[in-house]
Amino acid sequence: MEQNKMATMPMKKLLLEMSVPLMMSLLIQSLYNIVDGIFVARLSENALTATSLVYAVQFLMVAASVGTSVGLNALLSQKLGKGKPEEACRAATTGMILMLATASVFYGGGRFLL
Repeated sequence: MEQNKMATMPMKKLLLEMSVPLMMSLLIQSLYNIVDGIFVARLSENALTATSLVYAVQFLMVAASVGTSVGLNALLSQKLGKGKPEEACRAATTGMILMLATASVFYGGGRFLL
């Protein structure tokens, strides 16, 4: 059985191993948005403006969902670590409802504002 690398691995190596994939993901997403902007700019100024606004909303959506997921993950880890599976189940249910509510807000905002 594999050991818990979060507890045994040296901090610098762990930090690099955990942060590099995230940085690469953000870099690829940014490059995608830049290349997309270049192609859309050839269509019209209004199209470029629209895609620029969408990038900000997309980033806000990702930040809200990832932030909620990370917070929920920490809470579930604490509850399960303390041996309280019932409270963990309630927290997971609340997290799912919160995620659905967040998705509904973004859907509703996009649907009715456009």
